[in-house]
Amino acid sequence: MAIFYRGAGINTYWYLNDPMEQGFVARSPGMAPTITRQMLHIARSTVNSPFISITRSYAVAWHYAMVSSERVPTPEDPAYVHEIEIQEPLLTGLHLLDPVKEVAQMLPSPPSSGPPYQHDGLPDFLLGVVDPGRMGDFLIQYAMQPPASEGTPRSPNLTIELETLVRALRDAEILAHGNIPVTCVKNRFEVYPELSLLA
Repeated sequence: MAIFYRGAGINTYWYLNDPMEQGFVARSPGMAPTITRQMLHIARSTVNSPFISITRSYAVAWHYAMVSSERVPTPEDPAYVHEIEIQEPLLTGLHLLDPVKEVAQMLPSPPSSGPPYQHDGLPDFLLGVVDPGRMGDFLIQYAMQPPASEGTPRSPNLTIELETLVRALRDAEILAHGNIPVTCVKNRFEVYPELSLLA
């Protein structure tokens, strides 16, 4: 048995479509579950996909419930974190995918002549990928070139593969393909910022 979580900010999709009543159903369940769609779902936040994002981290689910809420949640008007219990063997039609493993399988080998997925910036470039809202300046710093290079100044290379890997790790993310039935949704926690977090 494994426990997962999903945040639901006030007036977001999972807030308005209560999983305690209908389970979790992807917005576009008929789409093909390709690696490209996985990457778009994670790196570009594409909501019309055949996947449902769940996390191993209650804290991540809580964070998303807070930041996605239409207004600041309160004890009288809370956001929610849903607790999901999934047992093996998985229900027919339900697949859980680790996006880090899925994307890693398709990456080119280091000496490949194709474009690498790695960035070519400073180490702190990844901070911008992890938190573009607060650390986006790291994404636009110039990529350093060897001495006497006459290359055009540019930002470091950021591939969708790298962005997917970083965000999936950041969010302890697992993708569900197929329906998560209501019987797997064990709890709905009311959540709101603690006073100490607002100061």
